[in-house]
Amino acid sequence: MIDRRQRSNGGSRNVYLLATSHVPDPYVNVLAHLLQHENLSSVNFVNIIEGEGAPAEADVQIRSIYAEIVKLMEALAGGTYPREVDGEIHHHSIGQKAAERYSALLEKLLRVKTRMVTVRWGELDQELEKFIADGRAIFDVTTLKKNLLVDVVSLLVSRGCMEFYSFDLGRAPRYFDDRDLIHSLDPDGYSYRRISDSPHIEAARKRMVARSATLRFLLLSASVVGALVILVQFFFPDSWADKLVVAAATAASIVSLLFVLQREDR
Repeated sequence: MIDRRQRSNGGSRNVYLLATSHVPDPYVNVLAHLLQHENLSSVNFVNIIEGEGAPAEADVQIRSIYAEIVKLMEALAGGTYPREVDGEIHHHSIGQKAAERYSALLEKLLRVKTRMVTVRWGELDQELEKFIADGRAIFDVTTLKKNLLVDVVSLLVSRGCMEFYSFDLGRAPRYFDDRDLIHSLDPDGYSYRRISDSPHIEAARKRMVARSATLRFLLLSASVVGALVILVQFFFPDSWADKLVVAAATAASIVSLLFVLQREDR
């Protein structure tokens, strides 16, 4: 089923397409869905540089991906899809209705602010923090490689951002041509899925929140006990109060350590 839920914050959204694949078809599906169901203020194509890749080369790659997307949408708006048959390109007709749909979508896309962004893997966390700062970000991970998908999802969840999505055909692609594009799909046979709705990701989020709250409580408790120890030793040195507070502080430290170790074992 298509997920058409309206998000609570309203207004326009900034979509960040984390791009790995050089095949334009999945991006066309994602953009077709978003341009139809979201009020987009910007479309950002993000290329994550792994290893020793050069920013200039990555920038060329991401611009090449965008150019291929626009090229394919222009062909679709003109009513054809360039199918490869026996090593030769044949322009297969997709019909007037589909062509009109893509023409309208292409017009929308070209009106929206578009950016090409390259991010080094080592700076991914800081860059994602910038992207989500205004609370209007949507992250699309449809084409992202598995190793980068784990990184991105983990970092977003740790920052409390659950707005990451994937276009799901509901089956493995069978044709790898226009028959797998959105105009050919049964409206109830695909979804634009919010991955964070998975109960496992929700469980991970809750565990992160619980551990963060526990850590804050332990730090606050340690600060309070430490302050008491200093005050008592300053005003009442070698008194029963001094010995009592030091003993309590020691006990609290041991309990805190045991609690943290217990949490780490889970």
